[in-house]
Amino acid sequence: MVSKDQPGPLQSMTGYGSAEGEAAGASFRWEMRSVNGRGLDAKMRLPQGAEELEPQLRKKLAPLQRGTVNISLKLTREESDAALVVDEEALAAAAHAIQTVRTAIECDLPRPEAVLSMRGVLAPPTAEKTFPEVLLAALDESFGRAVAALLSSRQAEGAEISAVLKDRLTAMQKLVADVREGTANTRADLTAKLRAQVEEVAPGLVSDDRVAQEVVMLAIKADVSEELDRLSVHLSSFAEQLEKGGAVGRRLEFLSQELMREASTLTVKLPSAELKNLGLDFKEHVDSLREQVLNLA
Repeated sequence: MVSKDQPGPLQSMTGYGSAEGEAAGASFRWEMRSVNGRGLDAKMRLPQGAEELEPQLRKKLAPLQRGTVNISLKLTREESDAALVVDEEALAAAAHAIQTVRTAIECDLPRPEAVLSMRGVLAPPTAEKTFPEVLLAALDESFGRAVAALLSSRQAEGAEISAVLKDRLTAMQKLVADVREGTANTRADLTAKLRAQVEEVAPGLVSDDRVAQEVVMLAIKADVSEELDRLSVHLSSFAEQLEKGGAVGRRLEFLSQELMREASTLTVKLPSAELKNLGLDFKEHVDSLREQVLNLA
């Protein structure tokens, strides 16, 4: 089991695991399928008589941490084990009833097959006989193997998702750098653009100081340094969580939401169509990021 101090690899919430075994004249097979879920929700289908195992089996699911897990047990017995048995208490009650009738009226003893056909005399094996300790122990051990197989499946897919996320992060970090570079000369660009517009409309009528004041106001409105700084921080936190591993899905969901919020603000404030396109590219990466993150435990 993975400890809290050692989070372990990332896990996808989807996976499959199985394990087989034989004991006490029975063969069995566990199958487990997990899908996305907000918490850890295990749904078990156990044969009658095996219900006592459920509490200890559920404890073995703790390493999965999140996801909806459907668990089934298919058990096949030898014919002799599945045969009906005589219920001693029911047989004694039947014998007492027969004796009462013979005391009241004179009649012959019933034939054995007639006694066996009386309600309750023949019954399925009791849970103790159906699931002896050796079988319960084998079921418990094989359940652990099935959980390990499921965990391995989920971790393998988690590694694939992690690789995709890291590629996305690299692309997003480059976009942040490109936007930062593109906005570095915003004030100079605004000055030249505004001066050209003023000279076209009213040549010689507006002072350089007035143009400079307008440029400052426009530059303040177009300043995106805070948004870029916050995006860089969120991307770094995202990368740290990926390296940390374990059940980081919820944390990454939150960071994805923060990335989208900052990216939306950034895109609106960017001063040129070229830079806005970079912002839109960033938002597309965030969308892809969120889709992948939703699969993580």
